[in-house]
Amino acid sequence: MGNRPKTNNRIRDWKGLLHDESRLTKVKLFLALLILSSSMTFTQFGFIGIGRQGEYLGYALGLLGPLALAALLMGKGAGTLFGVLSGIVLFIHARLQPLDLFERYLVSSLNSIVLYGCAGFMLGLIFGIALHNHPSGKRRGVYLAISCAIASVNVAVAFLFNSFTTLVFSVLPAVQANSGKLSISSEWTGAFGVMGGIEVQVLFDFLLMLGVCLVADHVVRKRAQTTADVSVRTVFQVQLFVVAALVFCVVQAFCFAAITRGSEEQAYEKMNDELAYLDGRLVDELSDVQLVLDGLGPYIADPDDESTEGGASGTHVVPAEVAERLALSHGVTEVLEGYDLEDGTIAIFLNDEVICSYNPAFPEGAKMDKLFDVWRTGTLEELSESKRSIEMLYDTVYRDDIYDIGKSSQAQLGYMCVRKVGEYYILMAMPSSMVFANRLSTVTWASVTAFALLATIYLLAARLLGKDVISPIDRTNDSLAKITSGNLEETVDEKDNREFTSLSNGINETVGALRGLIDEAERRNEKDLAVAKRIQESALPRTFPPFPEIGAFDIFASMDAAKEVGGDFFDFFLIDDRTLGFLIADVSGKGIPGALFMMAAKTEIENYLSTGMEPAEAIASANRRLCANNDAGMFVTVWAASLDWETGELTYVNAGHNYPLLRRGRSGEWEWLKKKCGLFLGTFERAKYRQETLVLHPGDELILYTDGVNEAFNSDEKEYGNERLETYLNAHADAHPRELVRGLRADVAAWADGAEQSDDVTILALEYGVSPEVTGSLTVPATLDHLGEAEALVTGELERRLCPVGVLNKVAVAIEELFVNVCRYAYEGRDTPGQVTVSYAYGADPSSITVELRDSGIPFDPVELNDPTMPSSIQEAKIGGLGILMVKRTMDDFVYLRDGDQNVVVFKKGW
Repeated sequence: MGNRPKTNNRIRDWKGLLHDESRLTKVKLFLALLILSSSMTFTQFGFIGIGRQGEYLGYALGLLGPLALAALLMGKGAGTLFGVLSGIVLFIHARLQPLDLFERYLVSSLNSIVLYGCAGFMLGLIFGIALHNHPSGKRRGVYLAISCAIASVNVAVAFLFNSFTTLVFSVLPAVQANSGKLSISSEWTGAFGVMGGIEVQVLFDFLLMLGVCLVADHVVRKRAQTTADVSVRTVFQVQLFVVAALVFCVVQAFCFAAITRGSEEQAYEKMNDELAYLDGRLVDELSDVQLVLDGLGPYIADPDDESTEGGASGTHVVPAEVAERLALSHGVTEVLEGYDLEDGTIAIFLNDEVICSYNPAFPEGAKMDKLFDVWRTGTLEELSESKRSIEMLYDTVYRDDIYDIGKSSQAQLGYMCVRKVGEYYILMAMPSSMVFANRLSTVTWASVTAFALLATIYLLAARLLGKDVISPIDRTNDSLAKITSGNLEETVDEKDNREFTSLSNGINETVGALRGLIDEAERRNEKDLAVAKRIQESALPRTFPPFPEIGAFDIFASMDAAKEVGGDFFDFFLIDDRTLGFLIADVSGKGIPGALFMMAAKTEIENYLSTGMEPAEAIASANRRLCANNDAGMFVTVWAASLDWETGELTYVNAGHNYPLLRRGRSGEWEWLKKKCGLFLGTFERAKYRQETLVLHPGDELILYTDGVNEAFNSDEKEYGNERLETYLNAHADAHPRELVRGLRADVAAWADGAEQSDDVTILALEYGVSPEVTGSLTVPATLDHLGEAEALVTGELERRLCPVGVLNKVAVAIEELFVNVCRYAYEGRDTPGQVTVSYAYGADPSSITVELRDSGIPFDPVELNDPTMPSSIQEAKIGGLGILMVKRTMDDFVYLRDGDQNVVVFKKGW
């Protein structure tokens, strides 16, 4: 019981399958269906008589097809209005150009306007009941079939009843008022037969409505599924096709109506011409008859003279009445000589008696009182004087009396003209089959012509609109797709007309403005990121050696972010006067989020380690702090240790980080420290950590790194890998921390071979038992005036270290060549010179110096520069390239690295 009001509301509120469409769409569809319905009516497909082999079967209501569509798609309100309007059109057609006699006399406002209006309401209501729950699949088709069956039965019964009512209460009283002789049982028996055949009507209407409803339902559901994927071209072609089809329907209706009206006028004109011709002939024949009668005077007996009876002097005497009839019969017959039924029926009457006719339905002497009493609207004299026509009922009252037309499939309309000649009447009548004998062929040719014309217009319009509108739209959409995918250099260049020119200019201006805003935002972002990078770099140790006063170890580290800021970090600090704390870490995120989490993690780990607590306890405490406010779900892998530089005892914790490598002694091989001491930080608050301990001896070296090293990819998607890392380290076993870190970073960059850096690259190296390198640095403008300052910085240190003169000169030449190269080429094209930084690191055991030149100029790798061909003589020597070749050959090591936006060239020379 609780669901019933809800169901009733659904039925009452059901607005058809297109209830979600806009009002404009439904109005356009309503008008299109109304045009189709009106065209069907005026082409005689709205009220169809059905026959088989000359036998009448019944009537079908073709208008129920559009009516069912309106009710199904737009609900009972629209269905009712559509039915009323269709009925009005049918009623007008029945008055102007009826299909047959029964449409002319039996179609009234009751069985047209009222019937179709009620049918539209009933169809909308039935569809609402059947489809309010929106069943799908076969059930939906069954519901539609049941709905159409109910509607077809009800409409057929209502049509039959309304036709019967019209016959009884409208047509028969009017006929009887004229003649006073007709009764239902006698003359109108055939009318009930014509209105019969209800089973044929039900079947035809059911199939018609079901077919259009199934197709419409399928199209609507398919359209709802594919609306987003339909192109403008398809929408335009469909709409153009619908418009062309509607125009074709209108043209057909107009042609049919015009041809029908023209055929009627031609028929009346022909009959009037024939009657005028027969009028003259009849007058002539009547004159001849009178002459014959005058010549036969002695042989004609006077009916009042008894003496003439039996004849005189042996002659035969004919009664005057008989003689006149014989003369008239002979003379009038001459009037119709040469006519037959193919010209229509022609009969000559004297009052209501047939004098002459070639149609067996008008035998000579027959009384045609019904013809004159039933179907005339006034006296026969009025008809004759106004030359009006009257309709004749062939298949009912006069089926066998007027025309020998055999078995007719339906009651034809007849067209008749009457002309008065003295006391005689000449009648000429033509059935509709004769009047419209050429209508079908004429309409067919008109249809073919209209179809060909509209098809040509459709194809041309589709092609022209496709070329001038759709194709530019497609090209514009292609450009917009490129723009939305990020290609802001794409432009739209559709300038064929004012509209597309305006559209192209608007899009280009919008993209230009957007590009400007993005550039401005990028500049602001770059500025912000540059500030963030400086803040991050400032948080990392940057001074090397960090503790020059401590001669027990040397340490060096670098961090190269994949983005402007990174998630990797390293750190080292003094815990007390004999203990060094150091670590390396890798945050799960990159960019700004990774940098923020990196700062938090670095602070927490340093805070706990610097208190002097055991590394395992410090890492566990930092983990709890990082888990407490980690809403982003980030984590960090850490390798942290404390080094007692007096005893060499190293205590470390590996919290999910890459395995480091340890080299024992200056000439030893590198080995992996493959021990994990716990999970990464930031995920599990109660994670447990343990620590490992080992003892370092003088000459031992430890290297730590993040996965940006071993997981670096080249352009062929090949990984750098642990094996290549170990191979490089073994090949440079005697390298000190600075040289080792710089060289490994350069080797990873060379392996990448220009491929985009996918992860931060961070490396830290610590060598135990050696003094830290002595360093120096100088930043000057990249001009030749400052070359002497750069050379003095390095050569001064070499002189203090008692460097051999030959080595000192080679280092000085190398500095000169590389410094001059920066001055000449790094900042080429700029108005003001950039800067160059020259730094060095001196290390003992064995003695060596490492020199680094850093600039922010255009990318240039001198290491990869092809060596020039040595000239055979000084005259053939070319300027340029030999200085770089000399550096390569005289220095122990020579590497290049592109560090962010800077060129870094490093060379080493030992003695």
